[in-house]
Amino acid sequence: MTIKAFVGVATILSILAVCVVSTASVIYVYQGNTPNELLK
Repeated sequence: MTIKAFVGVATILSILAVCVVSTASVIYVYQGNTPNELLK
């Protein structure tokens, strides 16, 4: 039972991390101010 609970918590945390990173990436990409180093 402990292993199943640990796997469940790890799965939920992994899904949450993917959602947070995806949202942050979209916000970062579409914010509009690209550094000059990336425009070369």
